[in-house]
Amino acid sequence: MIGLNSFVTLSVLLFGSVVSYPDHAECKVKYNIPLECGTVKQMILDQMQVWDKSAECPGNCEKVKQRKGAPLVRVNLEGTETECTSCPCGQKCLYTLTNTTENTITGSHFTPVVQYEDIVSFKFSQESDTECNVEGFSTASLSYAYYDFGTNYCNLRNLMDGSGISEQDGYTEETSVDVCMQLDTADCTKY
Repeated sequence: MIGLNSFVTLSVLLFGSVVSYPDHAECKVKYNIPLECGTVKQMILDQMQVWDKSAECPGNCEKVKQRKGAPLVRVNLEGTETECTSCPCGQKCLYTLTNTTENTITGSHFTPVVQYEDIVSFKFSQESDTECNVEGFSTASLSYAYYDFGTNYCNLRNLMDGSGISEQDGYTEETSVDVCMQLDTADCTKY
């Protein structure tokens, strides 16, 4: 059996580099948004309130007690004709606002069923009158959380999509598997 150190050394020799994930379930995303930062901030805050902790999750998965249990209400994965047969059936729900300052938003997202807490934050900087740079970050509150199936990416992306920010002409985001756990497998219709 080949050890991890031998595998990494062999991979570097053969391929020149190794894809590295963060050492914890987390995601960092840099956004460039063609709007004034005050507008962007308010759009995110409004969306967090729409999907606050009292909102129902798709399929009422927040009420399911069994991990990967069937949804209580029949529902398709968002934007598809595919029926969701095991929770979660989407996680555009269960956000809470913790703190807001002139240039930041901090809050939490709770996963349906298991109610794991991820900490989400946004830091805003005005690039010009019509361009806002935003640093988004989402991280699991549990120190031992490693694999997240792209959940932390979706915690951020779902707010960008739900608020309509991602539909703005000139909207861009920058991230990679080096700073965003399992970005390559993220499915925001489910997570």
